Amino acid sequence: MTDTGITLIDTWELPEERIDESVARWRERVGLIHTAPGFRDARLHRRLRPDSRLGLVNVAHWDSAEARDEALADPRFTASAATAAGYATVHGGWYQVAAELRAAEESGEDPGITFINAFELPAERVDEFLPHWLDHAEQLSRAPGFRDDRLHRAVSPDTRFQLVGIAHWDSAEAWRAAHEDPRLRQRPPLPPGFATATPALFRVVAGF
Repeated sequence: MTDTGITLIDTWELPEERIDESVARWRERVGLIHTAPGFRDARLHRRLRPDSRLGLVNVAHWDSAEARDEALADPRFTASAATAAGYATVHGGWYQVAAELRAAEESGEDPGITFINAFELPAERVDEFLPHWLDHAEQLSRAPGFRDDRLHRAVSPDTRFQLVGIAHWDSAEAWRAAHEDPRLRQRPPLPPGFATATPALFRVVAGF
């Protein structure tokens, strides 16, 4: 662990009709631990389209994995977390930032939109994948409406999604315009054949 802390990313597959309930439960759980030593911040993202594979994505920053483990020892947290087990499949893991791009100019206070792309690939091929991501991300970073993009790399080789890209844009329209740019369509496809992508647009629905 470095002084930049560590990122926890949880991806939720669940029915659309259970999302509101899950958001309420998330608020309840994080409300119990957000004052714990080592907690930095947490944001819960909800998909824009009901047909997207991932319904919710939690992104939290901690000083260390050990600090979170101590916070989760609260029995009230354990009881609340157990309520989602019957209807949601959750894949979580610890991540470090592997690459980052930012727009030349800062955007305003508007929250904008979040694009999250979770990649399944063999841990031993992550280094091979990184140049593909960087090439694609650098092209997108020049588009109007781009704010920033971070690629997170799993700490453990057993984590379901070895890489998770989290990008912020001014709007869904700006994101779509960039991805429909013919100059980008002429470039090699992302991801390469050994990786499976799960992309979707999200908006932040809760945070601490």
